[in-house]
Amino acid sequence: MIKTYRVIILSLLSLITFNAFSQETAGFTYNVYGYVNAQYFYNTRKNYAVVDGLFSLYPLPPLLNEKGEDLNAIGNHYFSVSTTRIGTKLNFGKTKEADIFGVIEVDFTGQADGMANYLRLRHAYIQTNWENAQLLVGQYWNPMTLPQMMPSNKEMHNGAPFHPFGRLYQIRLEYQPVEKLNILSVLSFQRDYATIGVNNSKDYTQQIRSFIPITNIHLQYVSDNFFAGIGGEFKAIKPRETFLTPNNQTLRMNETMYNFSTSAYFNYKAKNHDLKSQAIIGDNLNDMTILGGYYESAFDTINNKFNYHPTTTFASWLDYTLTLGDFKPGLLLGYIINLDIDTKDYINAYGLGMNIDNYYRISPRLEYTINSKFCLTLCVEYQNAKFKDVSKRVEGYKLALNATYNF
Repeated sequence: MIKTYRVIILSLLSLITFNAFSQETAGFTYNVYGYVNAQYFYNTRKNYAVVDGLFSLYPLPPLLNEKGEDLNAIGNHYFSVSTTRIGTKLNFGKTKEADIFGVIEVDFTGQADGMANYLRLRHAYIQTNWENAQLLVGQYWNPMTLPQMMPSNKEMHNGAPFHPFGRLYQIRLEYQPVEKLNILSVLSFQRDYATIGVNNSKDYTQQIRSFIPITNIHLQYVSDNFFAGIGGEFKAIKPRETFLTPNNQTLRMNETMYNFSTSAYFNYKAKNHDLKSQAIIGDNLNDMTILGGYYESAFDTINNKFNYHPTTTFASWLDYTLTLGDFKPGLLLGYIINLDIDTKDYINAYGLGMNIDNYYRISPRLEYTINSKFCLTLCVEYQNAKFKDVSKRVEGYKLALNATYNF
């Protein structure tokens, strides 16, 4: 089934590509884009990672054997081209003073670990642009993952787990009431990037069975060389739908957990300089690939329910790029901390990096542009994590080589 699906999609994309270069229909055009990407990486230590190790987040804590040897202090490396991407922009022309277009974009990283080289849907949406407003309906970036605020590194993790990273089904409205002021409002639903649930895996049904869409509101300032904003999110999830009690009764669970988060960000550009930074603080942020989740109490046999407590996480990052002709040296810094201090009444933890107290990353890079479409990038990551149950901080290094040809 999966192979058939891949053949069908690739055939359609090939047909669209052929038509894009061979003809234009009145009022309707195609524009195919994407890149071929090859990556090699080497880690000095095992990482928590998916997609064959390409999407790496943090070093694993020590795992000692009977001899006291750390089984996670083992180097590893790999090479892959599964991040290769292709997309098609569909121009539907102008209707009633509005421009209408759509986007379909895929890559080959799959939806879970071990699925590299399988086709994955990244973006699929229809957007309508008026003079002072834009309406987008479909799958697109999480509102906390702003295109203007993407770190300039070439790593697949894109700055996670410090930089919010995820995509959602959504209805997204941007409105510019006056010059340089933008209001972004979004109603969205989880799918591939979902909150980790009581089965210790991503479970989008937790969010959709709450019957409350994820709600985002952002106020943004936009000019030629400066972009800044502040935004907030409200999210509701129901961790359990049913529960089988020790006496084999299946109970319906109705507990809903409410999560809030807020973020501030800016991007400043001047001549050859590009500086970006973002900070976010909030509850249960792992659907954005940020460390955190929630705790669950023991089952209350008197009231027949569970109690839940979301983690509160603070994450921040800064990215700087300097352009020197064909060379672009850069630096990405990230820091994250778990702000929860009292979880003694809870026995289960579900989330991402729940055993991490704080973690930081220092990542210098050098990009060399051979021509306008082809570039090579060398990146080094220094990773340093403090785990709650480990006295010493855990360090790790990652070296990555990236070759990208854009079309």
